Amino acid sequence: MKLTEKIAYWLLALISFILQIPHTMAPWGNGNYPTDICIYASIAGWMKQGLVLYQDMFDHKGPLVFPVYIVYWLTSSATPYGVWLMDILILFLSLCLIYRMAKLYVDSSHALWITFLMACFIQLPFVNEGGSDWLVMPGCIYSCYLLAKRLKDDQYCSLTEIFLFSLSVAICMMIKPNTSACMIPIAGFILWHLIRHYDPRVFGRYALGVVLGVGIILVPIAIWLVQQDNIDGFIEGYWRFNTGSYGPISTHRRLMGILTITLVCLPAYFTYVVYAIFANKRTWPFWLVTILFFFTVALNAYLKNGYPHYVLPTIGVFALVLVLAWQHIRSRKALLVVTSAIYLLVGLGAFSGRTYISLTPFDTSVDEQTARYINSQTEADDYVMVCDVEDRSRWNVMDPSYSFVFRLWLLLDAKPASPYFFLPPSITPQMSAHSWELITQRMPKFVVCTDDYKADYIGIGYTEDKDLHNDFYILRRP
Repeated sequence: MKLTEKIAYWLLALISFILQIPHTMAPWGNGNYPTDICIYASIAGWMKQGLVLYQDMFDHKGPLVFPVYIVYWLTSSATPYGVWLMDILILFLSLCLIYRMAKLYVDSSHALWITFLMACFIQLPFVNEGGSDWLVMPGCIYSCYLLAKRLKDDQYCSLTEIFLFSLSVAICMMIKPNTSACMIPIAGFILWHLIRHYDPRVFGRYALGVVLGVGIILVPIAIWLVQQDNIDGFIEGYWRFNTGSYGPISTHRRLMGILTITLVCLPAYFTYVVYAIFANKRTWPFWLVTILFFFTVALNAYLKNGYPHYVLPTIGVFALVLVLAWQHIRSRKALLVVTSAIYLLVGLGAFSGRTYISLTPFDTSVDEQTARYINSQTEADDYVMVCDVEDRSRWNVMDPSYSFVFRLWLLLDAKPASPYFFLPPSITPQMSAHSWELITQRMPKFVVCTDDYKADYIGIGYTEDKDLHNDFYILRRP
């Protein structure tokens, strides 16, 4: 590896570290952990204790998410910096792939600058940590890198490339199915290229790569599902829940979600317009990239609730468009300045927001005191219940949002009395009935709830033990 290449990768490592300084789970973070991370880490801890996903615990994410977040428990004795280290690694890997993609079309200095601009843009959808969408980002970027390479040299893929592509597809499908959106047009292109230049030996190589890449992920998961008699739970909790609707969404919420995603994607839309102006629209690569861009954004970003982190699986497509457009941007000084300024301003603003949210001192004493009290009077095999409330209920300039309920679950040692220990995006009447049935059967030793649930538990014999701040109560089993 040339010295300039080594320097570039060291710079990317430094950028990855600096951009992850404002992280709630860094050693200096304020403890205001994101909801999704709390949920994933809680489930990971219970899996570590022997509870079975989709049976003892419900979540609509795929089975690969939760083993990853065992890193929280590997370092949580002092501070859960394992998640922070993991996120630095994911960002570094993603930036290295973007850099390699850019290097296919421009020199090292321009490739490094493109990568830095994309690192700035990533700060916007990552502003509150990325969760499952963050985990799949490197695989999505690799898929776009593979496409960029094929558009450049029109050569067959190697066995390693097909293996890594298939591995990326399988990982995405077992984390969150719609995140594999960018891989559908790319897989179609690879298949078309294989058919157009059919060679039996190459076909065998591709088939081997696909079997190995998919099998290394799906076979262990299939064995685990069979051993746990968990196939029905997996289908119901993952596939059916994700392929259906999360429930009715108000028109206002839908419009706000669309507006939010549109604003987040503005730098990418601007880049695409530049690319479209200078690209030869009569060539099939232009239309392939166009389909890839809009299909990926639509299926990932505008589907369901429109949270900003839904954009993370599209970063590879955005980077590809920026790389292709850069050949024209770099020769036009005014356009170069405008493009760079947009990405830099977005990155600076998002980085400042992340710094405020993650590092502003925050009072987490209530949930810590509550957990200490309950843990002192329960064993690991006991059941407890924390009733859900509206997540992130307080938000203004001087008061960041806070997930009391979800962070409390992380601190408790006992088991959840209901698989629905948090409120899913849309809990059905059947889920609610099942949850209450299990709670009344198991009669958890302690219940933490608000006035919304207090009367229900008092009605089955619970008594008030403590009155907490924030309108929460600890109820004790009779």
